Amino acid sequence: MVKFDRQLLKDRLEGVSPRCRMLFALSIAERLFPLYQSFCETTGRGRPNYLRSTLDHMWELALRGQTGYEEPFLSDYESLIPGEDAEWNPLNGLADDAVAALAYACQCELTGDTQSAAWAAERGCDAVDYIAHTLEAMPYDTPEAREAILKKEYVQAEIKRQLRDIAELENVACDGLGIEHVVETFRNRAASEGVALVPLVAALCK
Repeated sequence: MVKFDRQLLKDRLEGVSPRCRMLFALSIAERLFPLYQSFCETTGRGRPNYLRSTLDHMWELALRGQTGYEEPFLSDYESLIPGEDAEWNPLNGLADDAVAALAYACQCELTGDTQSAAWAAERGCDAVDYIAHTLEAMPYDTPEAREAILKKEYVQAEIKRQLRDIAELENVACDGLGIEHVVETFRNRAASEGVALVPLVAALCK
């Protein structure tokens, strides 16, 4: 069983290139996109096409190795997050995580900073943690509950995916030849893994 270690992850992100950090954060945002899509389908709110087009553009930037571009998404993503005044829905928190993760990925592409990539990772873990706590109807504030939640297969899966991604990025030259293959691998894999969370999200609404 592995735990989410913020400082260790941040230290490892410091050791890779800004382009690799962008790929790391973007993969998390891609995995969370189906959660936002489910939120939109359930509530009739949100702008899934906007998130999808932003993600697609970000992947294209990664493919071309372009950084320093300020996505329009950074200026208005907060309007896509369900606020405290929004009608309650069990998927509100997941929509928040998905939007924020994409915003952090955009910020990482713009500045290359490590903290934005680390915050995206936290949102990825927050999302599966929320799913587990809600489905199991368990409190957040006891050691027993935290350990039980950490053992959930899909919680472990997200933590291990993040560790796998950073390990792979540590072993590639993100600014050299062959990066196109790395980008496509990360993109396709993240999209496939994100779909796996959809049945869990559906269970939240029952």
